[in-house]
Amino acid sequence: MGPQLTFAEGTAQQSQGLRQAVAEVQGWLDEGRAETLRQGSLLLVGIGASDAATATPAHVLRAGGVVTYRSNAGDIPSGTPRLADHYLGVSQGGRSRETIQVLSAVPAENRYAVVNNTDSPLAGMSGTVLGVGNVTDSRMSSVAFSATVVALGMLADHVLTGSTDRGWVDLGEACDTAVASADDVLHEFAGHIAKAGMVDVVGRAPSLTAAQQGALLFREGPFLPSTFMDTRSYLHGPMDCAGPTSHVLFGREREGLLAGQLDEQHAPVLLVTDRPVQSPATTITIPELPACQRAVVEVALLQRLVIHVGAVLGRDLDASVFRRLDTKIDSTDELTGSDW
Repeated sequence: MGPQLTFAEGTAQQSQGLRQAVAEVQGWLDEGRAETLRQGSLLLVGIGASDAATATPAHVLRAGGVVTYRSNAGDIPSGTPRLADHYLGVSQGGRSRETIQVLSAVPAENRYAVVNNTDSPLAGMSGTVLGVGNVTDSRMSSVAFSATVVALGMLADHVLTGSTDRGWVDLGEACDTAVASADDVLHEFAGHIAKAGMVDVVGRAPSLTAAQQGALLFREGPFLPSTFMDTRSYLHGPMDCAGPTSHVLFGREREGLLAGQLDEQHAPVLLVTDRPVQSPATTITIPELPACQRAVVEVALLQRLVIHVGAVLGRDLDASVFRRLDTKIDSTDELTGSDW
């Protein structure tokens, strides 16, 4: 897949990567590779960023009437009864031990891999493989993450309707436009996040991919303590520590109301919305799009915000802290019984 990009390079090349992914996925769907998924229940499995990528697509599938579960693999021990008809393993590099372990429990014909690297253990063990283009990515995933959300979103479209929404073709341009128009606001709010030293990222259920990935980006990139949550869960107690922290919200009227409450504690709040909302928060308005497409735009804004925060703090977004000891495998021969 070529040499690794910096995170800034990956985000700068995102439009090109998204166009490539859309063409790749559409061609795959046109070959009829997803037809079996239109019958039966689905389990979406991924860990880390790949788990975040499944959140909004799972919500869309459920809202459309498809029995859909999602798991980060850590909650499925060996011996778990089969949970769905079809298991979709999501792993950009295709080497995540936990995801591969879960998929190994079902027959190959019921394993579907959604990967960036098609020459990988997950792809090799799966009966059906959806590749997102073997795009070159950064250490902290940028373009490959967004391409994965594109693949899952287009797949959800197809499962629900037999076709894909026209908006996918122009999504890269929509991301560029949103980031360019909001860049000054993002730059200014980055100072509030850096000063607070921590950030909660909260979103309504259709925006959970953005919230979850946003928290991961803040933790992995500028090394800021960060957590994600859906709005409804946040209202049931976790919001009570507001004041010392900063907040990024994704949503509409309910999130605007939440922003007002957080403002009572003098907490800095950034609200990203696609509707007119009365709120004291710093607000970025994006176009109304289907949920999975909107998630990609939301993540593009977060990526840019994280770059600005890193610059304010003087931190290298491409630096690593820990060596991953047992999270990746090069062959399914390395699998052992799960111990989680």
